[in-house]
Amino acid sequence: MSKMVCITVLASLMLFAFGCGNPDKRFQEPADAFVEPEAPQTFMMPEAAEVDRVEEMAMYRNMYRSNLEKLVQYYTKTGDQMKLSWARSELKSFDSTPKYKYIMEAIIADPDLEAVDLIIEADELYAEAEKIYKNANALIVMVDKDKLRLALNKYNEIIGLYPTSDKIDDAAYRAGRIYDHFKDYNIAVIYYQRAFQWNVNTRYPARSRAAYIMDKRLNRKEDALTLYQLAYKYEKQFPNNVEYAKTRILELTAGDKGLDNDTTAVPGDGVKIEDVETP
Repeated sequence: MSKMVCITVLASLMLFAFGCGNPDKRFQEPADAFVEPEAPQTFMMPEAAEVDRVEEMAMYRNMYRSNLEKLVQYYTKTGDQMKLSWARSELKSFDSTPKYKYIMEAIIADPDLEAVDLIIEADELYAEAEKIYKNANALIVMVDKDKLRLALNKYNEIIGLYPTSDKIDDAAYRAGRIYDHFKDYNIAVIYYQRAFQWNVNTRYPARSRAAYIMDKRLNRKEDALTLYQLAYKYEKQFPNNVEYAKTRILELTAGDKGLDNDTTAVPGDGVKIEDVETP
């Protein structure tokens, strides 16, 4: 009897763990998908004043780190071991603390960029981001938010520093998943769109996720319809997505639009998500 109880409890725990990992089954994607998000945030397009302040903050942030490095060098030279340990500790703490990107690269980036160039530095940075991204979700039902933000900074850095790298679409999608996790839906949908704008053949279900957010999170049905059409046409490798897109297209159009005719949207002709007002 006790053996049966143990087996039942174990089965329940396994069901809970795997059931919570990615409850939204409409979206097929690589197995390292994140669990459902938490709390909504507000998004506004950056103004000139904000850009100035963020750039000034970044300048002082870099100066602070540079001065810490100089302190480490100075105390190494003078042999003051106690103060050297302090400076090293502070520098280590600074490097491990998430640095927020207040101006998101994909929002101000050119939607006509192409992910074509093999750039070693971008590949290395992407590998670092991927490692942090995956470690952040190592425990299935728990997510390390700080690691997510560290990974996010690196994905944004790739887009900002290497805008022609063949990793910018990957970085945009991954960043979109993180913004999605934090329920920054307006930002997430832009990153998803950038992924397929920058690489028409992106290997991720960016169109499906953008469509779902516009449809269910932001209540922008017209815009969602365009994105569902894109998903239906270009995400054949994700049959669940295609089937869901087909269902929503028929529902949103009351069945009066064909799914295989010339009215289907094509990449580049989709809604300009960044111009859509927040509900």
